[in-house]
Amino acid sequence: MRRLHLFEIEDQSWCPRVLRDALTDYLGFVMDRFTPYAPAAPLLAQALGRCGASRVVDLCSGGGGPWVDLLRRLRALGHTALRVQVTDYYPNRAAFARLRELSGGAIEGAIEPVDATNVPAHLDGFRTMFTALHHFRPDVARRVLAGAVRRQRGIAVFEITLRSVLGIVGMVFFALGVLLFTPFIRPFRWSRLFWTYVIPVVPLLAWWDATVSSLRSYTVEELSEMAGDLGAGYVWDVGIVRVPLPAVSMTYLIGTPKPGGGA
Repeated sequence: MRRLHLFEIEDQSWCPRVLRDALTDYLGFVMDRFTPYAPAAPLLAQALGRCGASRVVDLCSGGGGPWVDLLRRLRALGHTALRVQVTDYYPNRAAFARLRELSGGAIEGAIEPVDATNVPAHLDGFRTMFTALHHFRPDVARRVLAGAVRRQRGIAVFEITLRSVLGIVGMVFFALGVLLFTPFIRPFRWSRLFWTYVIPVVPLLAWWDATVSSLRSYTVEELSEMAGDLGAGYVWDVGIVRVPLPAVSMTYLIGTPKPGGGA
């Protein structure tokens, strides 16, 4: 299936914050309850160990992604001092504040917008992205990876969207989940109920953006090609693993400096 770079509504500057935050809050709920990125923990633990990194800068975090669950898993794997900085071009500040509370301060949110292609120097650490690289066209996605290489920092990219018929069909059920789970999402907001049940914009937004995400997703071969010419000083690991959810797989790309490089 050919990659189609259609637009995601959440990415657009004209998308109202109330709708963007409702969608990222739902994504955060799904990450917490169903932990689709659990298989990323051992891969990430090994990469952090190779780099000697104790600080992570997560890019394009949305509502915080899988970090509450992942932090617990990484601590159990020996990374007890790990600190995480979540960032986004459109930061969900309320969600970031909740992550800080849930993690006892181990997860902090950057309140200013952060461009993944031009990460500020003060945001220094091992870089991660979850369900985010597909937002960028190939040349821009390569710039995201190149930025980490230029700073000699490790980078790990994980995606659970697949460019396949099955992946696209699955997004219908993902959108229906908005109707099922919205009453349980915290922090509670009347606006979220209004835009889900009175005027069902959020479920439609979830369906459209999730479907487009599938059509934009990169294959293992495309990720390998993207990272292949970024310099001889890095080791790249690319692959796909099954997730303990029906019809879900996780694609990953992990780059770390060769011994003697940075974190």
